[in-house]
Amino acid sequence: MPASASPTEHSVLLIEEYDALAVAIESALKKFAPQHRVLIARTLPEARNLALAHGPGLIILDFDPPHPNALAFFDQLRTALPDTRVLVIAAGTPHDLPAERADRGMLQFLEKPFELVDFGAAVQALLGPWRETGASRGTLRDFALIDAVALGCLAGGDSVIQLQAGEKRSGQIHFHNGHVVHATTSDKEGEDALVEMLCWEEVSFIEMPRISIPRHSIHKPWIPALADVLRAVKHRRPAPSRPHAAAPEEKQTPAKTGPKILIIDDTEMLLIFVEDSLTMAQPDLQIITAATGLLGAKEAERVVPDLILCDYSLPDIKGDEVCRRIAASTATAHVPIIMMSGHVHEMTAVAVKLPNVVATIAKPFRSETLVALVQKTLREGGLREKRPGPLIDKPDSSPLPAAKSTATTAPPEEPPLVSEFLQPQIASPISRAALTRAVAAQGGSPQRTNLPRDDVLKAAPELQTNEILLDLPLDVVAMQVDSSFQIGSIRARPASPTVAIQIPALAARAALPLETGFLLGPVDVDAAGQIVAVRLLPTLQPFRQVESRTAFAIGGLTVLP
Repeated sequence: MPASASPTEHSVLLIEEYDALAVAIESALKKFAPQHRVLIARTLPEARNLALAHGPGLIILDFDPPHPNALAFFDQLRTALPDTRVLVIAAGTPHDLPAERADRGMLQFLEKPFELVDFGAAVQALLGPWRETGASRGTLRDFALIDAVALGCLAGGDSVIQLQAGEKRSGQIHFHNGHVVHATTSDKEGEDALVEMLCWEEVSFIEMPRISIPRHSIHKPWIPALADVLRAVKHRRPAPSRPHAAAPEEKQTPAKTGPKILIIDDTEMLLIFVEDSLTMAQPDLQIITAATGLLGAKEAERVVPDLILCDYSLPDIKGDEVCRRIAASTATAHVPIIMMSGHVHEMTAVAVKLPNVVATIAKPFRSETLVALVQKTLREGGLREKRPGPLIDKPDSSPLPAAKSTATTAPPEEPPLVSEFLQPQIASPISRAALTRAVAAQGGSPQRTNLPRDDVLKAAPELQTNEILLDLPLDVVAMQVDSSFQIGSIRARPASPTVAIQIPALAARAALPLETGFLLGPVDVDAAGQIVAVRLLPTLQPFRQVESRTAFAIGGLTVLP
């Protein structure tokens, strides 16, 4: 490939040395970047050859454990692939640096371990439709000293970066155990020297092993130290201009006059992806973003938007509390809200109770799904009467890859019928039986205590006249939780051969009381694992109440083999 070539193929290069992680990430990429070919390399030399041969639009580097010579790898590729973007996955990534560095540098970071939703948002943001606008967001062309320093710190070792700017200016940055401990130029040292070097233009640098113990002129941990240095750099000079983006800046951009949309989410890359998707579809939209619930509520009061997109899981207050605060203000009570979350069951359970939430959308979603829902909501305008049932907009029918539970508590002598309830999703409409909701009363121990049956049914959502509720008692075999202690999946088996149903119509309830028992027959599922039909076999045996230690409602079933 010529030295100045740009990516010519829709491809993503993944650098991952562990086979199991490579397979998992490749599976996720097929969902988030379905039009892109996934290339996999296990070492940087292998990755360099693949990158030069295929020109990927995105390089994903798993930097845990660190790869030696990563600095030289990116320095070599920035000339050959100037328009390629990079996502670095590593533990201890700098959350605060992106906001401080402004346009300096090109690396995008993702904390490891990560949520699938956050990974998808980062991939879609870096490969999204905005690429066609000519805007620059950290390509290899922009590989800078701040990127080299971040890689040196994430490597966690001892090294030295030797810098040269022109014929007269030179300097060194020393790392010890993954921290910047010393920086020096001809006339400065410590943070002052680091600020000086970050302000240099046309800098060349190489990484060398450190052979002696350096002086300690910088005593802070590396992330707050770099944040302080970058703030000082901002006061020294403005952010560097982009030669390839200079031409559009000469034109005066007309003021946007379209609807105002406020996006409240704490994931930076998702904010970028959502803003770009909506702007590409309707350029005159006025987009305002907020990274916390409290800031979002204040911004809603300030700008009074036409529509709000609000994440359910926020770092300070939950999305439902944000919606309540917005509804409590006379200025914003009329503003419709679309709630977003990967925790679909929790989100929809609260959304149906909030008068200003007109729809929900499950993360991860694709740009076309989001744009269609936003345009539909804007056309309808304002608040409207609540529809019966969940306000869920599912992005597609393909299931997300789910990690299997590693618990092994199932009794070996009794092979269970195993179902897994994935991160909750609203079940597909069920043919014949018209089951749209399921409630499971389950217990995890052979020694059970009584649980009143009415308590189980109270946990169920209120049924509509055309709905039937299946009471399927389950014994929990194992449970998997993620890093946030959210339930990811439950392995369970039927706790009783008989089940019961609930029918809201009074006439039907009189003809078929809840105590009538049915045997659970064959269950049909679709390609996505969603239950589409449940067969109930009449039996002369009455329904027998299952005694359980605890019980909770499950709002949707996905069955895995």
